[in-house]
Amino acid sequence: MNDTERTAVFFLASLKIGVGVALLFAPRSGEETREWIADTAEREFKALRRSGRRSMRQLQATVTKGQDILRDGKEALA
Repeated sequence: MNDTERTAVFFLASLKIGVGVALLFAPRSGEETREWIADTAEREFKALRRSGRRSMRQLQATVTKGQDILRDGKEALA
C-alpha cells in the first residue's frame, strides 16, 4: 500500500469513527444506536478483511514475480 492509499484508509477510518461518535448523540434510542453501530462495525470489518485478503494476494504475486526475476537474472549470469 503506498502513502496515498494509507492516508486514504486512515482518513476513512477516522471519518467512520467520527460518524459513530456523532451518532451516539443522535435522537435514536440507545438500543437502536447500539444495534446500528454493531451492524455497521460488522459490515466494515468484513470489508476490511476482504481488502486485506486482496492485498495479500497482490503481495504474494509481487513476491513471486520478484523471485522469478531474481532466478532469471541468476541463470543469465551462470
